[in-house]
Amino acid sequence: MKPSIISIVGLSGSGKTTLLERLIRELKWRGLNVGTIKHSSHPHPMDMPGKDSWRHRKAGAERTLFVGPSSLQYVADLEGETTPKTLADTYMNGLDVVLVEGFLTEEGDKIEVVRSERSTKPICVPGKSEDGVGGLLAIMSDLDAQALGSPGVDILDLDDVEGLANFIMERFSLKGKPVGDGCGTQE
Repeated sequence: MKPSIISIVGLSGSGKTTLLERLIRELKWRGLNVGTIKHSSHPHPMDMPGKDSWRHRKAGAERTLFVGPSSLQYVADLEGETTPKTLADTYMNGLDVVLVEGFLTEEGDKIEVVRSERSTKPICVPGKSEDGVGGLLAIMSDLDAQALGSPGVDILDLDDVEGLANFIMERFSLKGKPVGDGCGTQE
């Protein structure tokens, strides 16, 4: 099963990570299997020089798994395309949805976070992306449509994580457990 892939984008400091934390909890509570991909345009050392896994790679290992009591880290050189779709297809099969933080310039479905303290205008353009299957789907903001320049996409309140989960589940035809009758966001 190939997961639905949604990128959460926005300026630095706009609240993407906080929104993702809340959205992950909400979608998990609704019974979905959720994965995440975090993109950074800055290099981050995954393997520390001198450590055993670094030494394995330095000796020629093409891939390394570092395994602890309750987690693992996979380290490999990136080859070819590293888009949210190729990464999800390679590493995230079997999940219902993959939420991506970043990858602003890549094609695909996006939800933009616009916080008035950082900006009053979206940085993504609504409509289909070049691949014809995605683009800006919605904006999460503390501003209204008029203040955002009437961007032509759904605008949800920045704090309405339940509404965002409903939007995602409907848009991508995701099936989870029913919500209602006294049920609500679990935080």
